[in-house]
Amino acid sequence: MIEKGQWTILPYSIIKQLTNLRLSPPGVVPQRDRRPRWIVDYSFYGINQETLPLIADEAMQFGHTLDRILRHILLADPQHGPVYLLKLDIADGFYRIDLCPDDIPRLGVVFPVPPGTEPLVALPLVLPMGWKNSPPAFCTATETIADLANRELKSARAAQEHPLGPIAGQYDQFQLSISSSTTDDVAPDPSLPRPAPPISEVDVYVDDFIAVAQGNPERLTQVRNTLLHTVDTVFRPNDANDSTRAEPVSLKKLRKGDGSWRTKHTILGWDIDTIAKTIALPQHRANRLYEILDSVPRTQRRIGVKRWHKILGELRSMSLALPGSRGLFSHLQAALAHAKGKRVPLNADVHRALEDFRWIISHIAKRPTRIAELVPLLPSALGYHDASGAGSGGVWFPATHLAPRNHSMRQPILWRYQWPDEIQRALITDANPKGTISISDLELAGGILHLDVLCQTYDIRERTVVSKTDNLAALFWQRKGSTTSGTTPPYLLRLLGMHQRLHHYIPRHDYIPGGSNPMADDASRLFNLSDDDFLTYFTSTYSQDNGFRLVTPTPSLVSAMISALLRKPFNVASLQAAAPVPTPTGTPGPATQLSWASTPFSKPSKTKYQSYRSSCTEFDRANLHETRVPFALEQLKITYGVLAKRSPCWATRILA
Repeated sequence: MIEKGQWTILPYSIIKQLTNLRLSPPGVVPQRDRRPRWIVDYSFYGINQETLPLIADEAMQFGHTLDRILRHILLADPQHGPVYLLKLDIADGFYRIDLCPDDIPRLGVVFPVPPGTEPLVALPLVLPMGWKNSPPAFCTATETIADLANRELKSARAAQEHPLGPIAGQYDQFQLSISSSTTDDVAPDPSLPRPAPPISEVDVYVDDFIAVAQGNPERLTQVRNTLLHTVDTVFRPNDANDSTRAEPVSLKKLRKGDGSWRTKHTILGWDIDTIAKTIALPQHRANRLYEILDSVPRTQRRIGVKRWHKILGELRSMSLALPGSRGLFSHLQAALAHAKGKRVPLNADVHRALEDFRWIISHIAKRPTRIAELVPLLPSALGYHDASGAGSGGVWFPATHLAPRNHSMRQPILWRYQWPDEIQRALITDANPKGTISISDLELAGGILHLDVLCQTYDIRERTVVSKTDNLAALFWQRKGSTTSGTTPPYLLRLLGMHQRLHHYIPRHDYIPGGSNPMADDASRLFNLSDDDFLTYFTSTYSQDNGFRLVTPTPSLVSAMISALLRKPFNVASLQAAAPVPTPTGTPGPATQLSWASTPFSKPSKTKYQSYRSSCTEFDRANLHETRVPFALEQLKITYGVLAKRSPCWATRILA
């Protein structure tokens, strides 16, 4: 680092008179297959706390990079051939950007020396690791590269051969056609935009650039050259005077094949197969997951707080491509609230959650996670549910392309379930303030039953479904997937996660005002009517062309739900009964295709959503009809695929 002009080391006696000198302690971060990374604790003496936020935090847009990559792969039109991936790494990372000379003394570091020798101070000449402003400053440069590269790709201007092109392309693996090895029988979602132009997009995660593209070898080479040249416009390439400075793009990584086009690539710590359209943990991360779980034996009753935080962090990082695992964190997080001193108690619920992770690992070994299970598309079904002290119920309006199970007629689904006496007796009311189940708990339980009747009636594998409720507590539990509450919701969220994992659907949850939810309100309360009278009431009150299909939740799911409401464990194996086989129904009518935004969904730090306001015209019985579902989707209160990936103007505009 000294030879490259990134740091300088001076005796403390020479610089101790500097008025703005501040010294912070150093450290190292272990890295797999690489030397440890030098980092500084600039919070130790308050440097980070005193640093002014002069750099735009909006430049750090890497939080959803993997989500965007997966969506590009899923949305790609297969008529243009397979999707290819490559990645480029910026050598030396933060050290590519120089510091303002006046700030250097404030970022001084105590350099380790043997006892009895003269104290030394390390001074950074470039952005140091650990300083508050280093990440946004560096991301300002890399995000600019990504934006410029995408602009060039859209212009279709030919890029000249880059000097590093032959090195980057030496391991290119081109395929003439798509011949998927997967035996999955799920058809592509009909809302995918078809036809669509071949993709060519560049994204970035801090210093790792990922390119996604389709086409022949010549077109793919053009995309790579464009990215390499764009990197050079921000981080200049080496010239004859550079003897120690490394090229901006890591040559070491290029020689390992990172810059080559492949359909199978390790991207941001995940093995991605663009032909099979699957994502999996690399072997070393899978081994690490086994190691984490094995490090907490079932007989262990306590663990250190610091170690537990580390375990939770690693499990969270791996949960992205493990559908259903989000519902397993409630008890793991709640354990921290019961920590005594520096020890966290591990009760039976915590060990049960860890056992669920072991089950998911074994499940993944048999069937890798499909990308279509992770990327939300246009909803294939829109449903409303509600719960009362008497029971729960709801309705579903399926899209015309969904394949029915065990029946040939497509109909809206109507369902209801009356709570057993033990649940009604446990409900918290004015007359029973010491109950153990709240109405919000029942709303959450009803939401699980709501999804189950749809799974059993229609084939919703790899389909996005939207479920609406008028209970805000249940809504946010469903969206987040976890809670720090140690009461009933963690048990129900575990059931919801396991159900999603087994049935491979993508749930989305939305809000509807109580006054606009009359169908679900009736379904959850009219238990004085027999099934025939109940169906007759709905058919006459909410008329449909083909009537309603009255569906009963599956006994195994009901049993597990009752156990969860009573805070008792349930056996995941009891939920694994296969759903009825879809009934061939011929070719459905044309499906609605979503007009996708040109760039995928992200969550910029200051993106503002329009506030929701109820409307007196929101509930219109004419809209509660299967033929009006596309219109009803326009009323969704959350965004599906229409928010831009990022704005190139993420900094505050200054008018001249």
